[in-house]
Amino acid sequence: MPFVNEASSIRRWATIAMFFNVVAWGMSWVNVRAVLPEVGAGQLGAMRYLIASSVMLPIWLYRGRPLPARGDWPVVASLGLFGFCLYNLGINYGERTVNAGTGSMLISCIPVLVILLGVLTGRERVGLFAWLGIGVSMTGVVLTAAGSEAGLTFNLGSMLILGAAFCAAVQTLISKALTQRYAAVDVTTWAIWLGTLGLLPFSEDLIGTAGRLSVMGWVHLAFLGMVPAALCYTIWSWVLVKLPITTVMSAVYAIPVFSVLFGWMILGERPSSMTLVGGAVTLAGVAWVQTLTRKQKS
Repeated sequence: MPFVNEASSIRRWATIAMFFNVVAWGMSWVNVRAVLPEVGAGQLGAMRYLIASSVMLPIWLYRGRPLPARGDWPVVASLGLFGFCLYNLGINYGERTVNAGTGSMLISCIPVLVILLGVLTGRERVGLFAWLGIGVSMTGVVLTAAGSEAGLTFNLGSMLILGAAFCAAVQTLISKALTQRYAAVDVTTWAIWLGTLGLLPFSEDLIGTAGRLSVMGWVHLAFLGMVPAALCYTIWSWVLVKLPITTVMSAVYAIPVFSVLFGWMILGERPSSMTLVGGAVTLAGVAWVQTLTRKQKS
């Protein structure tokens, strides 16, 4: 059964790619926290995605300068607006008044929002046991956030981050629809370019800021632009086509766990006992959903 073996191999590689993204996006929260003291929220978004746009340019040229059909431009523009412009503005401005624990909890609403939107639009079907696993993961995220040094805080910044989570959910569904017709790398390229254009008006003195940025600031910024932005979003678009949405979205809950781990290792942000318990509960819920969906596939 060569077809079955090939499909199994693709799912295996897609699962590996999915968890690579989870780890890289967990690391990105540490990079953002490290570079924000040197740049403004709008500047960070613009500079990060100017780097990502530059990375995607030679790939686009090599692939023969592909463009979407004229009728798909509004959909691609929506992807850039929600997934890269509004999402990043919400995160960067929201983190100015929201601690990392609350921020990670709110952003971790993305999987629930994606699945809810998918169910409401008739694109996805989710079983009871999968919902229970998602609930376990969400409980772990709340424990992780409550265990942070500042506890849970809710203000305008919280609303901005929650709005960013909604934008990411919309972006996920749009991306999955577009990658049914176009290559993931092309969809990501178009969306990043249009999203970067949307971020530029919210930045100022980019040249002056670039000149004042420290060497380590550039290291963090380069990583943010090349890996979590350009590489990971391309991989994510492909993964969304190859794996069930429930499987992919459940893995997103593990991002705050890796963020806490890397913050501990790199920034010396020692987690509390409740945070560690929350991380363990989160990973247990993720493992539950992953195992359940694998059994359904087999």
